[in-house]
Amino acid sequence: MWATARTDTRLTIALAGRDPDAPEEHGRTLRADFLRLLALGVPPSRAELILGTGGSGRWRGDDPAFARACDAVSDASAPYGHVGQIRLTPARVARFLEELGKQGTTLVAAAAAAGVTPAAIYQRRRRDDDFAKAMDAARASARA
Repeated sequence: MWATARTDTRLTIALAGRDPDAPEEHGRTLRADFLRLLALGVPPSRAELILGTGGSGRWRGDDPAFARACDAVSDASAPYGHVGQIRLTPARVARFLEELGKQGTTLVAAAAAAGVTPAAIYQRRRRDDDFAKAMDAARASARA
């Protein structure tokens, strides 16, 4: 039973003396399973598909502790598969723009330094005019 509890979140909750079918435990179960998948190197979008939920983005916004846990688990799991965090947190945006503002730094190198993919940068640029302006300003300062 104890060996099974390592991989069965519902059993672990029951062993902790709580009802795994209670509504508040359902969210905990999904969050725990999401973090477990991230730890195995599964990208966040794939983890959401596996769990059949699109809730991790909402959870991250609603729960700063969960967002920090996702970032820590993703960073720790990088050697095991998923490389680069898709989410552009304010800290990652600042790091990206700082690196992009250095002379001779490419967008790919700046994205890698911030721990995000170039695709995430280009997606953000297309949908966020302020981010696009900040990128342009960083590139201009690098040229100056």
